[in-house]
Order: sequence, then C-alpha cells, then structure tokens
Amino acid sequence: MNKKSLIRPFKTAFLKDFILAPPLLPLQDQEIFQMDQELSSYEQIFLNPEVERHLITRNELLASFAISKAEISTLTLAEAQGVYDLILNNQEYHFVAEKLKKGLKFTQKDHDQLEFFNIAKTFRLLSRQPFTLNELTPEYIKKLHQRLTQGLDVFKNQLPEFELYQSGRWRDNNLIRVGTYTPPDFSLVPEGVQELIEYVRKDTTPTKIVVFHTVLYALHPFANGNKRVSRILEHLLLRAIGLNKKNLYSTSYYYHQEKLRYYKYLLYSLERKNLNHFVAFVLEALSLSMVSVISLSLQSKRNDLVGAQSEEIKMILKPLVKRHELQFKHLFRKIRGKMARQTFVNYLQQAVHLRVVKKRPQGRSIYYRLNIQSEEQKTLSRWLKFLDHKLQYIPDELRQI
Repeated sequence: MNKKSLIRPFKTAFLKDFILAPPLLPLQDQEIFQMDQELSSYEQIFLNPEVERHLITRNELLASFAISKAEISTLTLAEAQGVYDLILNNQEYHFVAEKLKKGLKFTQKDHDQLEFFNIAKTFRLLSRQPFTLNELTPEYIKKLHQRLTQGLDVFKNQLPEFELYQSGRWRDNNLIRVGTYTPPDFSLVPEGVQELIEYVRKDTTPTKIVVFHTVLYALHPFANGNKRVSRILEHLLLRAIGLNKKNLYSTSYYYHQEKLRYYKYLLYSLERKNLNHFVAFVLEALSLSMVSVISLSLQSKRNDLVGAQSEEIKMILKPLVKRHELQFKHLFRKIRGKMARQTFVNYLQQAVHLRVVKKRPQGRSIYYRLNIQSEEQKTLSRWLKFLDHKLQYIPDELRQI
C-alpha cells in the first residue's frame, strides 16, 4: 500500500495525528448499505410482525444492558430486565431517592440499577424520535451525557473509588487514563469535538460514523461515561443516514459479546493513532449484527415448529433450534441423563416419520436437522459466504445456525 492510501482526516491539535487507510478496511460503505437494504426488504416481506416487535424490544434491552456492562456494571440480565420493566410501564426509578430520604447507605447495585435505568430510558426515547445530522452539536452531546448520568454523582461519598461524572460538562482535568492510553489535554476537547462534528456531518458514511465513535472516545470529552455517549451517538448517526430504520439491531450487544476484542482493538487504535484497528472491528460488528437479525428470525420459526410437537419430541429437538444440523451422538449428548438412549431413538424416529426432522447419512454418521424451508436460511447462508471472504472472524454460533 502506498502513502497516498493513507488519510489524515483531521487538522486540529491531537486529532491531526490519527491516520486511516480505507483500502485495508474489510467492508466498504456500499456493502454495508446493501446489506441493510436487503434486511429492510426481508423485514417488509418475510418478518412476522410479532417477531419484529420482539426483536425491537429485545434490541433495546440488550443494547442498553451491553452499554451498562461496558461501564463494569454488576447487573445481571435478569436484574436489568426488572429495571427495564419500569420503563415499559412508564414508571420512574425511585429507589435511590427513597434510600436518600431514609438516610440508608447506598450499594454498588443501587448505582448500577440507576445507571442502567438512565441508559435504557435514553436509548428507548431517542430510538423512537427522528434524529437528523443537523442536530449533532456540542450542546447536544453534553445534553446526552447529562441524560445518561443524571443523579449518579450522589454516590460520590458512598462508593469506593467512585469517579465523578460532572454530568453534562466537558472534563476539566487531565487525570483520565484508559489502560496505557492518555487522552489529550482537557483544553483541546471543545475544538476537537467541533472538528469531529463537522467531519461526520459532511458527506456522512458508515465509515465516517465509526471514525467519529473512535475519535470521540479518544478525546475523552467527559470525566466519566464516554463509552455510553459514543455508542448511543453511533446508533443515532447510523439511523440518521437511513440504516437500521426499524431499530432491529445494534452494535453494542456485539461489543459486549466480544468485549476482550472490543477493548483490544480500541486500545490499538488509540495508542497507535491508527483508526483502522477499531474501525474494522466496528464494521465487523455492524455486518454481523444484521446477520443476527436473520439468525433470530430463523430461530423463532424453528422454535415454533418444535413447540408444536409432543413434550418428548420437543425435548429432544430443542438443540436444533440454534444449530442447523447435529450428528446423532451430539444430539443425544444434549439429552443424556434425561432420557434412555432407546427411548431417545424411538422419539427421533417418530420425528423423522412425522417429517419434522430430516436425516442425512454421511459415511458411518447420521446428521439431523429440522425440516423447515425458509428465506432466512437462504439469506443467512449467502451472507455468511460473502462475509467469510471479508472478515477474519465470525463467531461459531452464527456459523452453526
């Protein structure tokens, strides 16, 4: 690659040191748009409305949960669901205020629940409102931070090693460290944010939005809470250019699933001032998050097929909801201890006779899969074949579906 392929997108102090090499990125902007357009067509023609509503609600919950877990939250998904139910029922989170009135001591769990409530409420609200690129201003970003961190500084004297949020204000010191990375002097934040906004608002593309996410975090404009601001802005900006119109997917949950790789590539980009490391990872996350929508829809159809069977057949076929095909010994291993082998064989043969299951001999082995023909399976196979040539990594659970 020659030097002409390298781009320095920015001019202001600190930002001007970052480089980008677009030819080395795994996916191009048009390919991202094409996948999203195909997903939109699929949603319009094939996606069951009930499944669609479930996917949207699930996406809001899991994206919010993932954003909170990026901040080292102690919440389990079940606990997050309990807080999320308050939002679904238009209720406020009063437990911290009630403890404060009674003079009770706060716990880390109290903090994490309020933090999640702020994130989930903000994510749900903003995902349901139209957002345009013209709305992206320094004040909008500060207001977003204020929404996400509202009330959290009450824990200042209650929790050990608590870092103040200074809700809605740019950081005013240089105490921040992210691993071995040191953000720029706090005095550079306002000018850096302004240039970054101007950069992403001009000829906006998915790649430029991902660069915005990376560099905003590199600036570290706030004392605390930068990851959640960067992730939600990424989500809003992608939707502002026409991607993910139905809010069916989000990169944030993929970041949570691949947390070690997320931090690895983020730190690579920050320390080396090379945007390609993290931008490539986010493009991977974006494409595979779209694949996951098709995967979940396929699982839903398989689940409906299995759910219509007897309890015994339902039990032995459940592993095939998340797996395209399983060899006999692996299928039986999933049920071992719950059913005798011969009983298992009898019910499996019954499922084959009922044409619920297809079996495929290969050498001395026999493989089984659910007998269902769907547009999802075709799309999934084609997309994975395409991405196999683009990405260095695809999770096994997506390959096996």
